[in-house]
Amino acid sequence: MGDRTAIPPYDYDHMRVVAHDMPPIVRASWFRGVSALPNTFAHESYIDELAAEAHVDPIEYRLRYLKDKRAIDLVNAVAERAGWKPRPVREEKVAEDDIVRGRGFAYALYVHSKFPGYGAAWSAWIADVAVNKATGDVSVTRVVAGQDSGLMINPDGVRHQIEGNVIQSTSRALMEEVTFERGAVTAREWGAYPIIRFPELPKIDVLMLPRQDQPPLGVGESASVPSAAAIANAIYDATGVRFRELPFTPERILKGLHGEEPTVPPALAPPLPAPSEKWQKPFVRRTGVLAGIAAVCAAVVGIGAAVLPWRAIAPIARPDASVYSAATIARGKELAALGACAVCHTAADGKLNAGGRALETPFGIIYATNITPDVETGIGAWSYPAFERAMREGIHRDGRHLYPAFPYPHFAKATDADLQALYAYLMAQAPVRAMTPEHELKFPFNLRPLLAGWNALFHEAKSFQPDPTRSEMWNRGAYLVEGLGHCSACHSPRNALGAELKNAYLAGGFAEGWEAPALTSMSKAPIPWSEDALYAYLRTGESRFHGVAAGPMAPVVKELAALPDRDIRAMAVYLGSFNETAIDGPEQEAIAVKLEHATATSAVVPASFGARLYQGACAVCHEVGGPPLFGSRPSLSLNSNLHSAVPDNLIQVILHGIREPATGDLGYMPGFKDSMTDGQVAELVSYLRRQFAPDKPAWTGIEATAGRIRQGTR
Repeated sequence: MGDRTAIPPYDYDHMRVVAHDMPPIVRASWFRGVSALPNTFAHESYIDELAAEAHVDPIEYRLRYLKDKRAIDLVNAVAERAGWKPRPVREEKVAEDDIVRGRGFAYALYVHSKFPGYGAAWSAWIADVAVNKATGDVSVTRVVAGQDSGLMINPDGVRHQIEGNVIQSTSRALMEEVTFERGAVTAREWGAYPIIRFPELPKIDVLMLPRQDQPPLGVGESASVPSAAAIANAIYDATGVRFRELPFTPERILKGLHGEEPTVPPALAPPLPAPSEKWQKPFVRRTGVLAGIAAVCAAVVGIGAAVLPWRAIAPIARPDASVYSAATIARGKELAALGACAVCHTAADGKLNAGGRALETPFGIIYATNITPDVETGIGAWSYPAFERAMREGIHRDGRHLYPAFPYPHFAKATDADLQALYAYLMAQAPVRAMTPEHELKFPFNLRPLLAGWNALFHEAKSFQPDPTRSEMWNRGAYLVEGLGHCSACHSPRNALGAELKNAYLAGGFAEGWEAPALTSMSKAPIPWSEDALYAYLRTGESRFHGVAAGPMAPVVKELAALPDRDIRAMAVYLGSFNETAIDGPEQEAIAVKLEHATATSAVVPASFGARLYQGACAVCHEVGGPPLFGSRPSLSLNSNLHSAVPDNLIQVILHGIREPATGDLGYMPGFKDSMTDGQVAELVSYLRRQFAPDKPAWTGIEATAGRIRQGTR
């Protein structure tokens, strides 16, 4: 076994388990000298199988046979730090959009000299993984690494060394493979050097148990010894499939999930007594008390930390897109479409996602940033942790606070897997060098440190939690709408500080000079929004009972075309649940026909100037019963804009038209900005309101509103 090895934490006098071991030359090549790791991978995978067969929690199983007090202390401490919940029997995992999650444990005693040797370092890992059953991608989301190596002279240095070892071994467990070519041993890696370019770095929590009364024994590679086994055991917990060979590439995972990966029959454990409560109950009580104390401390520390400057995250070399699977990039492209990233991050006549678009807010103008992977002006030097922090907490890689015009309060709800796929897609784009203009904000909103207080008051970085009382489709729609879709960012009113009013969710708001109407029962539309009407609108850009997507909504619908029908339907199901007065299709059509008949117009000598303007500029395309000339023929009697409390959207469409419709089938509408004065617009708008929404009060100040909109101000 060579001069160094790792032995299992169980004192078998008659047997030593070695499964799928490898020659020393391979061991020396694999994981760059972590020579004990392959043997521990075999041991700890086997022990995990024994626990599963015996229906005993994996950590409880190990503690039954451990005699070394230092090992027992370390295992208990790591379990407590990770919040391990005992599981005598593996439960079937419920997939979250093809993602299943699992936790795995592994332990090793690193020894010097020939077997049995003497103890040099005790190591234990708990790894959390997310496995995409559709693509085969495995993400190690968190690692709690425990270490006991005697006296630690430089604890901070040891901690950093362990963190580096965690990154190294995790990266290679997922990405590196040893092959034999012409008698030589070579490492075949996916993409480039995985430690440098591996984007899905886990959250690392290092737990050290310094022993000041013991000699310093050494850390080094010993911290990595349990890594592969912990990840393998976590994948088993997530999928129910035992993978016995590394690396855990998407191809290997998919084969295993489909029953194509060769496996060794599971080990059979000897009969064992029922799981002991002696360890479980005190552990649960202790973690419960600590969790309560931690919650109070977190509340106090969180508010204090929010007002302190955030640290920068070091830049990295631009990730190579080849480290991502095609399926992951494709998924990320869908998510970018859901979030309409390009709509905000692409300037007029600018290159895709290169930034520079001016976004008008009540506090001034904010310019969208460059989110292409350009190293100097974009996000090419951003690691995944930096990207995730921006998406969840609104903190730039360099530590600056981002303005909430970037809807990170919504993006924080996204799953780890979705954020990782989005990161992969953005890094797979072509880099574009484009500087972002300076924001033009009024005092005091130009003082970024104030945003820390805004976050403390209005932002809670929590991922989406499904409602168990609702259907799977409803929860899927809620996740899409509340998260990356960020619909309420426009469709909810805001307070004086620009935060969404929680008690007025989707009750209507303003964005870029347009009204984003209410999507709930508070809608002013003559026919309530229904699930089918919402689906038609989001899928095609038009609803027979509401009108055509215009203004900022048209490019959003165009982006949503990239999403599958099931996601659009889920969004419609969720949004439709906020309309308590919704009616079915036949009843909708009956009301529509009645309204159109009651508001029908006649071309015989229009009585007012506004009516004459309508006949000359509008009737040819909007009169009910006429042929569609440029695609769609929206009914003004049903149009939501005409029934709104404000005339803004109607004036916007009259002045600017619809030059880029959501889909080509809708055709375009010309704008009349250059052919009508503000007074003429006011006459036309007054007539349209009176004719097609006779039950609604007349609008006031229309001419002034037209002048304001013509100048591009709110």
